[in-house]
Amino acid sequence: MLQNIDIGTLLFLSIGAVFLCVIGLLLFFGLQVLGTTANALLGFFATLVTGGPVVWCGCLVVIFICALVAGGAILVTTCNANPSAINFCLLVP
Repeated sequence: MLQNIDIGTLLFLSIGAVFLCVIGLLLFFGLQVLGTTANALLGFFATLVTGGPVVWCGCLVVIFICALVAGGAILVTTCNANPSAINFCLLVP
């Protein structure tokens, strides 16, 4: 069995094993960081949503304002790209 294995194959296999270990460690710690961040963000939003009617109304207003800002940004970008696309673009400077 050892007669068929040359030094290039052993070197290739050992480098591959080292890369697999490094990638495994990066995935291990990277997924922990992503999971912790997602848990913190989702916990924050869950606190806003389940905090009662007063907090929910404020959260709804913030979401509505963010949607309006995003919609306005999309509208201005579209109008700057092609002013003749819609007549509403004539109102946007």
